[in-house]
Order: sequence, then structure tokens, then C-alpha cells
Amino acid sequence: MTLDKKIGFFLMRKITNKRIMDMITNMKARRIGKTNIQNNGSLFVEENRKEFHVANLANDGYSVLDHKLSPEKVKAIVDYSEQIKCYDTYHSETKPIDLKNPPPDAHVANFRREDLIKFKPILDIANDPGILQVVQEFLGAKPTISNINMWWSFGGRKQAEHAQLFHRDLDDWRFCKLFIYLTDVGEKSGPHVYVRKTSQSPLFRKIRRYSDHEVEITFGKDNILRFTDTRGGAFIVDTYGFHKGLLPEVDNRLLLQIQYSLHPIGIEKYEPIKINNPGYNKYINRLLIQD
Repeated sequence: MTLDKKIGFFLMRKITNKRIMDMITNMKARRIGKTNIQNNGSLFVEENRKEFHVANLANDGYSVLDHKLSPEKVKAIVDYSEQIKCYDTYHSETKPIDLKNPPPDAHVANFRREDLIKFKPILDIANDPGILQVVQEFLGAKPTISNINMWWSFGGRKQAEHAQLFHRDLDDWRFCKLFIYLTDVGEKSGPHVYVRKTSQSPLFRKIRRYSDHEVEITFGKDNILRFTDTRGGAFIVDTYGFHKGLLPEVDNRLLLQIQYSLHPIGIEKYEPIKINNPGYNKYINRLLIQD
């Protein structure tokens, strides 16, 4: 992460005029251009439904994908997660969390990106051709995989904190995120909550946390959606729109998230790793995989 990129990241977050933001974003997308992405079979997207998902993302800010991740692939990722460490980065980035007995003040526990990208099934999901096609059309340019996250959200905490409160993400000029539930997620186990059509709204564009009351009276309760599903459920979201992870009441939730953007994220420190014969697009994966 260079100083120029860090400064650019924070200056971008100061722009609240939607028209100016869109003008700059479209200019940057045209400069990057698109690439040819062959769909040799997608785990998530039917070939004739690509335009449907792109339109949903652009208009409503989200789209639920056609297929879930299979139980076998979910199990493989969960099994792998038991072999690597996770951390409550709000309190310590070096002390791992004991998932069998997490501290009562820990709301979430994050796995490290460098561990996640070493597991090929996760990289295969990030490079799913159907997802990449949808993302490229939404971004208006060839995508960059700019982050891979996976975390536990713990149930039974007293009150919501951090990303469990309504907010906009502003990680790049244009970006979106793929979410995959790795546990069953019902009303009481921390569903993702999204406010429909707010990705295009000119209201509340200052980056901060917002109360439920502010969001409800401004955008209406009918537009606040909860994504409940069984494990493997997959959806893609423009998280510039208002969203939060609902505080789980009882069950813990495990979620995998892939971020796609026009550029690297200005505050992230990338350390690509060496992978033999990965077979993925070099540009799309340049932040993760050494050339």
C-alpha cells in the first residue's frame, strides 16, 4: 500500500455528490476496459440469466444467484476452516480465537486472507466464470479480486457492533461482493440485511454508521430485506447500498465473502502467493497470486 493510494482512498470517500462519483467511476472503467471471459460452466449462474443478475445488481443493488454451493463443497471449506486460525481483529490481530470458547466480548472472528487463498476450492469459487461475467458487466470493466474474507459471527451478544449496524461500504469507485452462507442462516442466526435500491440513492452518502430508525424512516421498512437461507445459499451485493449483518441471537454464522472491484483497495496490504499452475486469469488474480 503506497501513500498515494492511501490518500486517494480517503479522498474518494469524501465525495458525496452522486453525479460526480458516477462520472469519475465510468471514466475509470472505460480506461481499464473489458476482457473475454469464457463460461465453461458456472456453479452459480445459468448461462441465460447473466443479464438478469446484472440488471438486479444495477437497479436493486443485489441478486440471489441461481444455484447454491453444493453441500460437498460447503463441507470441504468448513473442514478446511478447522485447520486454520481465526482472529477477533477488533481486539487483537495476533491472538487466535478459540472457536469452542470465544471471549464474551468477541462478536466476530476473521480468517486471514493468505490462508484462504491457499485453498483451491475457495479460489475456484472466486474465479467462477458465471460470477466473473456478471461482475464484469456490472463494473463496466474487467474485475479485480480485491479481497477474500471468511468469518464467524457469534450469537448471544448483548448489542450490535461495527458492521452489525447499518452502513455503506466505499472500498473503491465501483465494487460488489459475493456472499456464501456456510451455515444455515435463519432469522435468529444473523442474516445479511440489505436496503433495496440504496446503492443508487443520493441520500445519506456520508460514510458512518446509521441507526435502524434513520434507515427505516428514510427508505421505508418494505425495502429492508433479510437474506435467510440454508448453507450454500449465494447472493451478490453492491454493498455501497445500505446493509448490515444482523446480530445473531442464538446460532453462530459462518460466511464466505469475495470482493470484486475496479482497483486494489487503497488501505489493503497485498502479499500475493506462489501457486503452481493455477489456471486463472492473471490480471483478475494479480493481488492474490504471484505471476
